Amino acid sequence: MEKRVFELVNKRAVENKKKFHTGGEAMERKGFTLIELMIVIAIIIILAAIAIPNYLRMTERAKVSAIESDLKAIATALEAYNTDWTKYPAVTSWNDLKNELTGNGTLNKSGNTTVTGENGGISYIKTDALNALETKAGGASNISYTSDGGTYTLTVTTVIGSKHYTFTMTPGGQIAISQS
Repeated sequence: MEKRVFELVNKRAVENKKKFHTGGEAMERKGFTLIELMIVIAIIIILAAIAIPNYLRMTERAKVSAIESDLKAIATALEAYNTDWTKYPAVTSWNDLKNELTGNGTLNKSGNTTVTGENGGISYIKTDALNALETKAGGASNISYTSDGGTYTLTVTTVIGSKHYTFTMTPGGQIAISQS
């Protein structure tokens, strides 16, 4: 009998080792402890702290690149205009430049003839492309254009993220970017 009691006690001890002990009483472990959950949450927070700034910088760079791309398209249109009319559009506003580049200007209009003998009213760039730049710049008031016919300066000022950017383009599509 004594041997049988010993075997039962030993069997229970082995079973209890398989259970998680707290406060002296045996209970089966179901789920995660608070410490384990806090560690997982801390790891997620650390990863987010690394990833979010990188994502924001990436979107900022993408917006800057998009504006640069739009300016290069305008530079190509201005060079083609210069080839046809032997001068850059001699206008003093963004809206006048849009009209000249889309064939509704004072020089580039139907009835006028280019130096190559082509009828005016030539669309050098789509209006949608010019409007896209306006949208990215935050409105037409943030874009300025000046030209004497021999040279030009196209300036776009905008805020991307928390930084103020100024893009300045001159003949040949040379773009200078400054931020503050």
